[in-house]
Amino acid sequence: MTTMPPTQDNASFPTLDALTARLREWEGSRAVVISTADSAGRPLGNNGDDLMHAVFYRILDQLRIEVVDSAPDVVIVPPSGALLEVYAFPNYLADRLKGYEDVPVVIFPSSVFFPRTDPGFIFEGRVAPTLLFLREDDSRAHLEEQWAAPLLDRGVEVVLDHDVVASGHEFVPAILGSTTKRPIPRLVAARIDREASSMHESVGRGVTSSAHPLLHAVADKMPYGPVYTAASRYARRARNRAAAERLASRAGSTLQDAACIDISARQFSTFDEYRSILLRAESVITDRLHVALPAAIMGKDVTMVEAGYFKLGGVYRRSLTGVANVRLVSTAGH
Repeated sequence: MTTMPPTQDNASFPTLDALTARLREWEGSRAVVISTADSAGRPLGNNGDDLMHAVFYRILDQLRIEVVDSAPDVVIVPPSGALLEVYAFPNYLADRLKGYEDVPVVIFPSSVFFPRTDPGFIFEGRVAPTLLFLREDDSRAHLEEQWAAPLLDRGVEVVLDHDVVASGHEFVPAILGSTTKRPIPRLVAARIDREASSMHESVGRGVTSSAHPLLHAVADKMPYGPVYTAASRYARRARNRAAAERLASRAGSTLQDAACIDISARQFSTFDEYRSILLRAESVITDRLHVALPAAIMGKDVTMVEAGYFKLGGVYRRSLTGVANVRLVSTAGH
């Protein structure tokens, strides 16, 4: 029998009302959506970003915004956690906005962190306004304290809203679907990428690959899919297990009866594995925002553990304090 877990009470989550109200002027318009791929066309981000983008496109459909390749009324940047100084996407975005200087830009709710570099370079030379939605107050405070003047000079208006998976929670059950596989008592999804540690420490290091040599060998010999992700999990099993143990300890829990998989990382789970494991998990401990959010929406018992910067705690305080099945661990031992 196919079953789908009950979803959380919709009244506990924020709605899309404020976001769509600000976007009404572009209802029924033509929009260019900026690519979030890298310079070689490979998608940036992870399975959680794919879920977030699926919600994003449903919001565009709700507003009857037509996605086009040219002559847009507005340029739209999908929501992300990639507008960080340590990532390459801000440079890609600056380049991809060239040629649209006289077209309004809307950046869907994102997190932003530029401790050293003025993010105004992204909007250099723009004539038309930019509307930058943020998904938590920590990003807004950061921009107001360090970069308010240069952003204002470049016509950037900063608006606080919510992560679109939280505000667009009604779309999530249909995106995730259902599963017939057996339940998993506990999922511990611990990230091991650069956001697993302090982002302040990462600034200035340069972007380096964290891939195990065996992963490169695997990638050369098999197509992407469940066999690839299983091999990747095997190659990183010790590091993933250690990260899961640390995460569970911070949450005051153990790994007993737990599946220890960072299902948001594409190298360890396909999107189908990501959604299936989310549906099967009865409780979740994670420092992945888009493992925690859909799990909470699907009614799971969720413990969010803060990772490399303020993103998880900020989204929790902004959008999830009224959700009874979610708790936040912001620092070790708390």
